[in-house]
Amino acid sequence: MPRGPYRPRLSGRTTVSTVHDVRGQGPLVGALLLFSSALLALIAANSRYGIAYHDFWRTARPLGPDFAFTFQALVDKGLMTLFFLVIGLELKREITHGALRHPRAMILPLLAAAGGMLLPALIYHVFNQRGVAAHGWGIPMSTDVAFAAAALAVLGRRVPRNLLIFVLALAIVDDVGAILVIALYYNRGVRPLPLVGALLVFAALLIFARRARRWIWPYLILGGALWTALWRGGIDPPLAGVLVAVAFPGPSDATPDHASLARRLERRLAPYVTYGVLPLFALANADLPLAVHDFTAQGRVLLGVFLGLLLGKFCGVGGVSSLATHLRLGDLPSGVAPRHLGGAAWLSGIGFTMALFVNTLAFPPGPDRVAGKLAILTASPLAFILGTTWLVVVHRRAAHPP
Repeated sequence: MPRGPYRPRLSGRTTVSTVHDVRGQGPLVGALLLFSSALLALIAANSRYGIAYHDFWRTARPLGPDFAFTFQALVDKGLMTLFFLVIGLELKREITHGALRHPRAMILPLLAAAGGMLLPALIYHVFNQRGVAAHGWGIPMSTDVAFAAAALAVLGRRVPRNLLIFVLALAIVDDVGAILVIALYYNRGVRPLPLVGALLVFAALLIFARRARRWIWPYLILGGALWTALWRGGIDPPLAGVLVAVAFPGPSDATPDHASLARRLERRLAPYVTYGVLPLFALANADLPLAVHDFTAQGRVLLGVFLGLLLGKFCGVGGVSSLATHLRLGDLPSGVAPRHLGGAAWLSGIGFTMALFVNTLAFPPGPDRVAGKLAILTASPLAFILGTTWLVVVHRRAAHPP
């Protein structure tokens, strides 16, 4: 008896813990808090207290004879390590027990994510081929998991559940790509000796993962040492969170997924990341004093990031997804129709957190960084609105066909 095309059913257990259950209020509340923090930063930066607000985050404060820090660096280089740790734990769980565990089911999200990373980077490169501005090609490549999940939470039952899982799987693959870009391209000049130390610490973490499956403290101590080694070695230190997550012991025959050390740590950290770290990151990085900047000279950076996030993501994700299904390179998840892919493609253009993070790595403080920030803060809300509107229209047309 002939069989129809394979219709992968992505695991219903798939969740993204930084935004909690995609059907619940967690993603919506977290995204509202993140948006409110960014809006507050914008208002503060353009008020009469703008200079004081800027100085609060960016004034160097001495901590010992040879070391100083800023509150912005404390958030970007320190607290964001927890964000990357949770992202890493999620990635590991999805690869072993979630939507990424079935290679066939992951073909379409993988191809869509590849298109959604390459085309935005190419669009940016078309506008910015020389000088410091050329370094910003990684900014429009990523998708903000929190806002994408929040958009789907707002829509609720108007979208099929497997579309939620498809978008989250797409965002997870985007995160992997962004992490690789940060690790391989955005560094401050690699110093070999500290990186050898980082490799030794990572090896020790892997050894502990085989022997210490109940205690968290060895991972905290070694994670701190790994963070320091990466910082000394010229690699962005928050990536230590991803490496610790890779080494962290997952479920075993004796310990199911929900009771594993990695899952317990993920559940414990997720609320602090969602309601603490990410809003602080927005407060520290979303300030944009519009009145004191002339963006004429940085128009190419502005256009590259804006069009990369908005059109690059839509055409890359939507176009590659449609082509892949047409050529039978990948199959749509059960319950997802081709008309849903446009909404998913628009939502993937919400860059925000990871895009702002890469923006701080790509450009030194100055007009280019401000232009990139403005593009992110305008393109991301537009992508949110376009994606949710598209899916609402699709739902209404399906419910009331002509």
